[in-house]
Amino acid sequence: KKEPTTVSKMAIGSLILGLSFIFMVVGARLIGEGKGSVFWPFAATAILTIGELYLSPIGLSLVAKASPARMVSLMMGMWFVSSFLGGFGSGVLGVFYTKMSRDGFFIMLMAIGVATAGAMWAFNKPLRKALGDNA
Repeated sequence: KKEPTTVSKMAIGSLILGLSFIFMVVGARLIGEGKGSVFWPFAATAILTIGELYLSPIGLSLVAKASPARMVSLMMGMWFVSSFLGGFGSGVLGVFYTKMSRDGFFIMLMAIGVATAGAMWAFNKPLRKALGDNA
């Protein structure tokens, strides 16, 4: 009955993002290289969007709360630069789509999301201490 901390919410979002690729793994295994249903990417994108809603706005809110008042705008800009770098990184990872099996590629993406969630949960307590009880 206790609301999770901001960092916990971000970890939950990252976990949901990672687990959304289960739909793509299952779809890739069921369909293989043939034509398949649009259900698999639609379901993965819907779940991924829910995870993104846990991650992005909450992270931006954390940046606004944790930054010194005179640096809030700069830190928000850095948040958006990190989003750019994440998009660039996903483009780099996208190259593996042609080099790996389809389900192996989606398992890799799932593992990255789950590992990120684990890292966030591991740093939850130290971050709460550093940012105060409201983080």
